[in-house]
Amino acid sequence: MFVKICGIKTPEMAKLAEEAGADMIGVVAYAKSKRYVTPAQAKNIKNAVNIPLVAVSVKISDCKEYEADYVQAEDAHGSKCILSGSEKPQGEFAYFLYDASRGAGVRADYPEWVSKHRDKLILAGGLNPSNVAEVIRTYEPFGVDVSSGVETDGEKNIDKIVEFINNAKHRAK
Repeated sequence: MFVKICGIKTPEMAKLAEEAGADMIGVVAYAKSKRYVTPAQAKNIKNAVNIPLVAVSVKISDCKEYEADYVQAEDAHGSKCILSGSEKPQGEFAYFLYDASRGAGVRADYPEWVSKHRDKLILAGGLNPSNVAEVIRTYEPFGVDVSSGVETDGEKNIDKIVEFINNAKHRAK
C-alpha cells in the first residue's frame, strides 16, 4: 500500500517518515495554512529524503516556486500532478487524491464512482491509525494520504506516523 504523509514541515520529520516507510511526503505551499513551508524550506526537506516530494496547495500556481517531484492541487493536470478534490476527475493526472472533507480532516464515505479510479486513487480525509486499515480493505485504493490524523497538538507525531504506516501496509491485508 502506497502511503503519503502530508504537511511535513522539517527535514528531520521528513526523514523519520521515510524511515517509517512513507512512500511520498507532502509540503504545503498554501501560505494561509498553519502547515505552510516556504520554497527554501521545501528544498531542505526534499534534500533530506530519497522519496518523492509533493508541493500541495489549492491552486497549481501556488506551487510554481517549489522544486517538487509532483504538484497537488484542485486544478492540477499532467503526468507529474496529483489532482485533488471530491468530484469525478477529468483530464490527465498521475494520481487522484479524493478528499470529501476538503482538508477538514473529517472521515467521509466515498461514492461508488471512486472505485473506477483505483489504479490512481489516493484516499484522504479523516484517516488515522485506527481507521486506515478498514478504509483500505473496503475501498481498495492505490494509496492513502494523511496529515492531521498523525498529529498531536498540531504537530506531526512520529509514533502516530509509524502506527499509521504499519496499519496501512500490514494490517489492511
